[in-house]
Amino acid sequence: MQNKKSLLQRMLVIYITFFVVLAAGLAHSLWPNFSKGYTEGAVLGQAIARNWAEGAPREIFMLGEVPLSSKLAFPIEGLDTLSDIRIAPTVQHLNLTVDLPADPDADPMGLAFNAIGGSPWFYLLTMLEMLAYIAVIVLMFLIIHSIRRSIREERTLDRRNVWFLRTIGFLTIFAELSTDFTAWCMKSRAAELLAGTDIGVDTTFTVSYSTIIMGILIIFTAEVFAVGQNLSEEQKLTI
Repeated sequence: MQNKKSLLQRMLVIYITFFVVLAAGLAHSLWPNFSKGYTEGAVLGQAIARNWAEGAPREIFMLGEVPLSSKLAFPIEGLDTLSDIRIAPTVQHLNLTVDLPADPDADPMGLAFNAIGGSPWFYLLTMLEMLAYIAVIVLMFLIIHSIRRSIREERTLDRRNVWFLRTIGFLTIFAELSTDFTAWCMKSRAAELLAGTDIGVDTTFTVSYSTIIMGILIIFTAEVFAVGQNLSEEQKLTI
């Protein structure tokens, strides 16, 4: 029993470390984007409401971090006044704000839900991504709480943790694929809007394989725990 308790304690340390790193990573990557998106969304919402109140509704939406197929020279005023210094600024990504005429009978809420990418589906996918990451953090907290209780009560690991781990793995993969799909759709929409200009958009569908691999490893870990629990139960029945 002492070996089992020691194993649970090591698992607790691993899970707490993983939880802290995951929470810190999400906070570092998501919070700045959320704060920026909230600020920009508030400005767009005010513009949409003002136009609708004036009887001239407009569809305003954002296309963020649109990658260009080639670097674009970006002139900055005042650089030519620097002596003996040559600076050549270029741009690889664009943030676009699109303003289009809307149906006179358009609903303001419908226009607001189009603020991300010009489609309510993009808004829905963005919300689902946020909910997936929140669910991952909640599930990790539940696993840590379950392991602490297992150590305190000196019993085996709760079987629900296997399902929690599986869910975390699938949610991680879903959130990443959803993010990549949304980014690809926005790039495609930007390419349509910028067609006929000298600006080319890179519409390649890209995937963060490191995140996908992490999700697969989490699912694999859950299956290893499931096999260990089944073997332990079979040994008990044999004895």
